[in-house]
Amino acid sequence: MIRESHINNYYVPVHDQPNPLCLPRRIAADRLDAIPENYRAAYLEEDDPTKGFELSTRIADVIRDGEAELASLNAQLEKTKIEGPAKLAAVKQQMRDNAIDETLRLSFAKAGAHNGLVDGAMAILKKTNQFEAEKTSDDGTYAVLARTSLGLAQVDSVVQQFMQSDEGAAYRGKPAAPAGSAFSQLQSGLKRQH
Repeated sequence: MIRESHINNYYVPVHDQPNPLCLPRRIAADRLDAIPENYRAAYLEEDDPTKGFELSTRIADVIRDGEAELASLNAQLEKTKIEGPAKLAAVKQQMRDNAIDETLRLSFAKAGAHNGLVDGAMAILKKTNQFEAEKTSDDGTYAVLARTSLGLAQVDSVVQQFMQSDEGAAYRGKPAAPAGSAFSQLQSGLKRQH
């Protein structure tokens, strides 16, 4: 047997409450204030105003779904407020790191470093110096400087000093043989024979 309260009431599961909200299917006009404010719009006036209001279960369901979606969006917003600044800081740091790495790569290329050894040379310089990258324009351009024991210095000069040092000698590319060397003459002679 169905209990009378189930016939006369509509139970709406609400996202933030453990028990469903009990809404009477019909309510007197003077009792509408007892209904939660959000769900009052689900009550439609009866044909005879003296009978009060009748619950539209469809409207109650739309209200419930709208409130659940609003709560979900608010939770996402709060999560973004908390995680957003950290993610932004991480992206900015990654952009600075990329600018430093690119500047070092270009400086090592200018200084004649062997291509396959540049990452190792960069690691050594990063251990002995700090590099600072500051955004100079909205297009993503950064100015990169090295902080050495003597103060701030241009990256090119720090790389050049490293490459000219004994420690940097292992990272130098092999110089091309001079055009008039014995080896190049031997090579030219072999080419002519074939």
